[in-house]
Amino acid sequence: MFQKRHKNSTHSMKGSDMIKKLSVLLLSFITLVACAMSVSAASKDNKKTNVVSTEFYVQRFGVQMDEDGKVSSRETKYFTPALYTSNLENGKRSKAYSVVYKEGSVSSDDVVSEVTDKPDDAFILTIIKDLYSADGYILSSSGKVVDWDKFTTNNYEIRWYVLKYESHPSLPMWHIDGVIVEKVTQEPIEIPIPDDPGYIPPSEREPEDNPPDENPGETFEYTSNFAYIYGYNDNTMAADNNLLRSEVSAMVHRLVKQNNKLGGFVYNEVNEPAFSDIEGEWFRSGIEYMNYKGAFAQASNVYPYVAVTRGETFRIICLGLGFTDKTGLSYDDYAALLYNAGYIQGDENGNLNVWNLITRAEFCSIYNNIIGRKDAKLVTADGTEITAETYGFTDLDERKWYYETMLRATSAYDDNGYVDIELRNHRNVLDDYQ
Repeated sequence: MFQKRHKNSTHSMKGSDMIKKLSVLLLSFITLVACAMSVSAASKDNKKTNVVSTEFYVQRFGVQMDEDGKVSSRETKYFTPALYTSNLENGKRSKAYSVVYKEGSVSSDDVVSEVTDKPDDAFILTIIKDLYSADGYILSSSGKVVDWDKFTTNNYEIRWYVLKYESHPSLPMWHIDGVIVEKVTQEPIEIPIPDDPGYIPPSEREPEDNPPDENPGETFEYTSNFAYIYGYNDNTMAADNNLLRSEVSAMVHRLVKQNNKLGGFVYNEVNEPAFSDIEGEWFRSGIEYMNYKGAFAQASNVYPYVAVTRGETFRIICLGLGFTDKTGLSYDDYAALLYNAGYIQGDENGNLNVWNLITRAEFCSIYNNIIGRKDAKLVTADGTEITAETYGFTDLDERKWYYETMLRATSAYDDNGYVDIELRNHRNVLDDYQ
């Protein structure tokens, strides 16, 4: 009896082992089929990759993108070596996946948004300077040689323009490519080295800091009876706000137009705009005029809503009002023209701070000096005192240094030097905007 039960038990155990083996084989088969299907699908449409590491490169020579954000194909020798290594947030991603900078829809921040650890601009600029300052030089967007001492985040930023997958056989890798962009113009620069085609030694190029030829003590006569700055639709003057490229261009253009000194410039709204981002804007004629005077780099966009530095403001004033026709001077040179003419002054240490952003109030102080309105009356011919309430401003504090400066800037005047409130409404005629 015992032996019989033992036989049956042994048979039962063997059957159980067989089932287990068959189950394992079946599971293995299913896994193999699944893997095969996965490999087949991956090889068919190249959908996924497990590569998560990404490297950062900066293109130092040649064209990078057109106005549609399409990236030009450039040889690797025109790029820096890998400047930084990080990872993407997701472990799996389509090899065909990429993010490309496109003005107005995809930003530089969007390109690097999925990177776990992002390098800051100061770090990248420092490495690039160490790599190329011995043999290379900075070539500005206007084609001038720039001193390496200015190669800081005060003047430049990195625009990351593409995240893409590079399928190198030895080491497949995600790449992020960028360019160095001037903060003032928002245009890319180049760093040529002797190996680049068409290389011209920096000694044979025009430097950025050519001294001005003009007599620095000369004064320039401009007068204006019109208001030249207006508040916003919410009844604020925003005197402490940063001045925008569109605003300074419009105000300089108004002054030139009032004084009949437009020269050969003719504005016609039916013509193609000089830049794609100014069509239909109230400031278009001002931007067009300053472009005619050579104040902006030639590009598809001018970025009219960018805040301007004091240096760029000095440049626009000097070129726009004809204080010089030289477009390649340094900000310090443009500042010297205005300083020696008595229109600007330094801070408590005598610094003109050309790389600092300028406020609307600071600009109006300069403008009032130029048109002789520094001490203009703030009263109408019938004796009515002009205050912030006269124009409905809710944010002008009479305790601020710029209170009267801003009231003079936004007032119009009759020929006897009294405020003319009705004349102030003649704005659209000046801006060529209806």
